[in-house]
Amino acid sequence: MSIYGQIFKKHGLSATQQEIIRFIGQNKIILEIGSSTGYMTKLFLNNGCTLDVVESSKEAIIKLPEKVRKALNYSIEDISIKSLSKDYDYIILADVLEHLIFPEKALKLIYKIASKKTRLIISLHFYTVNTLPKLLSENGWKVEKITGTIIRLPFEESINKIPIINWLFRIFLYKNLAEKYKNLSYYHFLTIAVKNE
Repeated sequence: MSIYGQIFKKHGLSATQQEIIRFIGQNKIILEIGSSTGYMTKLFLNNGCTLDVVESSKEAIIKLPEKVRKALNYSIEDISIKSLSKDYDYIILADVLEHLIFPEKALKLIYKIASKKTRLIISLHFYTVNTLPKLLSENGWKVEKITGTIIRLPFEESINKIPIINWLFRIFLYKNLAEKYKNLSYYHFLTIAVKNE
């Protein structure tokens, strides 16, 4: 079992993956890049979505649900644009960009198949709310929204140990501080982008 399989077995979908499922909703056409064995794929299909998948692991791709419209066993950096459709409502890169050698190449490739209606959804750990918009902008994309899905303020653990202070902090300060200092507090976040035309 892969590391992703072990994490899913122990914890289920992450808060970020759950937010992606909720955000996309039902009956959409999706390109899911880096699906692993299809943890989110199955839920998209259950919601009536049409799925094309790009997955570099041969072991993972053979475990995908049969209802996937197209399953392509490539890295997004190596795939031919002719292999992909141009009808996507959403293109998803969930914790993928940070694993690529040339993320710019992937962003430029998916830019070519995206329409004006297409929304690019990216989630990741190793970029920040400052560096990711810059990378997207340099490769033809415009950030529409950034949402923190796992938020951790640096001093949060210490405050958690003092019940009354923690309660007051959560009610009056937490949300405002996290919003004001996104780059410091967003441990994991979701970015929605559109073509910058």
